[in-house]
Amino acid sequence: MACFRIHTDRLRKGMVIKNDVYSRTGAVLVPVNTPVTKDVVSLLTRHFIDYVMVDYQATASSPADIPSPESVPQLKQQQAEEFKGSFRIAETALSENLVDFVTKDKDLDVPLLLNMLNDIVGKSENEVNLCNMLFKMKSNAEGLYTHSINVALWAQVLAKWMNFEQEDIELVGTAGLLHDIGPLKLTGTAELPAGFTFHEELGGKYGKHTILGYNLFKNKNIDVRVKQAILTHHERQDGSGFPLKVSLKNINLISRVLAIADTYDTLTMTERGIKPKSPFWILKYLEDTGYQKYDSDMLMTFISHLTNNFIRHTVRLSNDAVGQIVMINKFNLTRPLVQIGNSFIDLAVRKDLVIKEILD
Repeated sequence: MACFRIHTDRLRKGMVIKNDVYSRTGAVLVPVNTPVTKDVVSLLTRHFIDYVMVDYQATASSPADIPSPESVPQLKQQQAEEFKGSFRIAETALSENLVDFVTKDKDLDVPLLLNMLNDIVGKSENEVNLCNMLFKMKSNAEGLYTHSINVALWAQVLAKWMNFEQEDIELVGTAGLLHDIGPLKLTGTAELPAGFTFHEELGGKYGKHTILGYNLFKNKNIDVRVKQAILTHHERQDGSGFPLKVSLKNINLISRVLAIADTYDTLTMTERGIKPKSPFWILKYLEDTGYQKYDSDMLMTFISHLTNNFIRHTVRLSNDAVGQIVMINKFNLTRPLVQIGNSFIDLAVRKDLVIKEILD
């Protein structure tokens, strides 16, 4: 039976401890094959036990509320082409609307933009297909309008996973489409600055763009929550964001969704010599660094659903072995079970290996 090492604060009911756990004096605190309970976790915590070994099979089932990709019809080639066509139409409409808004003070046709966003979603038919299509389109050219549509779609998917009301999902989509209008004001020409990259923007180099974007909409007939999201989508709940350095209570739900979608999409980009990161690298990065910065419930929901979406995908490991993801460990979401030929590699155990690339 495969086992893996897990931090004590991630132990959950249903796991089984697979090694004797000793106190500092040598006494057995928890014997092998003990089921995890609150009392067990409390005992381990009191004795400053950081890690224990648990049974892999006791942790391997997918969360019940996440549909298995095997149960969802896969995207057909015709659907993929229609999806791309709808995406390109939306890009053109968004670019024309935003440039006219910035340079000529024309009103935005928000209903038109939302209808085009809904058309893209409709072409994918289900969330698994939508996620897969957005992943595959990463090989295409990047840019402000592609990024804005991607963020709007990722944010809407997360809002659905969080059970937002339909009205709020539309506001999330609107905020995603408009969140990065500010960079168009940086040069005074409705063009991005020379050498602009979204990786640098994410890091704060163009920090005032959120204020510029907010000022464009401050007196417009747009829902105040969308305006706030444009201003605060780079703020973080621990106060480490920009430009205002506000904390959780000053960041609305739409902005919290947007922050995760924006970060994820940016890290998947190829820009000026920056190679895109593997989705599993990004999700692991968010898992390791993000729970203090982002809404923890939203981040966990995003990571758990998205990792589950990659079941059956072919991947290349850091040792160049190629295999297929066959199971997601719900207590170690970013280190799945990979089948290579007739053998299996449990990445929760093989800490020396990572998923370097998703191949399909």
